[in-house]
Amino acid sequence: MVKREILSSDGSLMLVKVHLAEGFVGDVDQHPEEQISYIEKGKVEFEVNGEKRILAEGDKQYIPSNVVHQVKVLEECVILDIFTPIRKDLVDQT
Repeated sequence: MVKREILSSDGSLMLVKVHLAEGFVGDVDQHPEEQISYIEKGKVEFEVNGEKRILAEGDKQYIPSNVVHQVKVLEECVILDIFTPIRKDLVDQT
C-alpha cells in the first residue's frame, strides 16, 4: 500500500508525505528531480545506485538527479520526500 499526500508544491520545491505498508517493495525508479527522503516513522531499505542502506526514524537519504533507486519497507513507515524541481507526474496523479 502506498498513500501519497502532497503537502506543498510551491516554487521549485515539493514536499510529499508517503505512507508505506510493511513488506511493500517499490518499483525501481529514476527521475530527473533531486530527492531527499526523511524517515519520519518506521524502517526501510533504500538502494541508491547499487548501494543499500537501512534507514530508521530520523535518518535521511539523498538521491541525485537520474540515479536509479528502490525502497523496501521493513516496518510500516512514513517518509517525507522533498523534490526539486516539482515532480509533475505526482501532481498530475492528484
